[in-house]
Amino acid sequence: MKALGRFDGLCEPKNPGGIATFGYVIYINGNVIEGMGLASEPWSVNSTNNVAEYTGLICLLKKMLTLGVTEARVEGDSQLVIRQLKGEYSVKSKRIIPLYEKAKELLAKFSSVEIEWIPREENKEADRITRIAFKKVLNGELKKIGCD
Repeated sequence: MKALGRFDGLCEPKNPGGIATFGYVIYINGNVIEGMGLASEPWSVNSTNNVAEYTGLICLLKKMLTLGVTEARVEGDSQLVIRQLKGEYSVKSKRIIPLYEKAKELLAKFSSVEIEWIPREENKEADRITRIAFKKVLNGELKKIGCD
């Protein structure tokens, strides 16, 4: 089964050290599936935009695999994450290395996968979901770290 997935992450009101949330959207067989979550403990040094982006990607990939997706196109507006996954940039941050390795492990489970950078304007749905997650954390409605 084929699907398109888009992911996004943020860390606000400051990066690092704010509240890191993520969102994703999957387009599959005419259906839209959304997911969101908290990427790390709020207000910690581990709360960064890159942690949020990678966590969103990992949760997107897990959900796609759960849905039986075998051929995926994955898009995100983080040039850093996309370029690291394509091997164009190295991964040096100790907090990102395990997330990078998990993402690579999940990507290897698809029979076919493309990962591409898209401009922020094309990633509005994943961005919208990420911002909803941020508001839910502020309102005390979202406390669990990781995938939903």
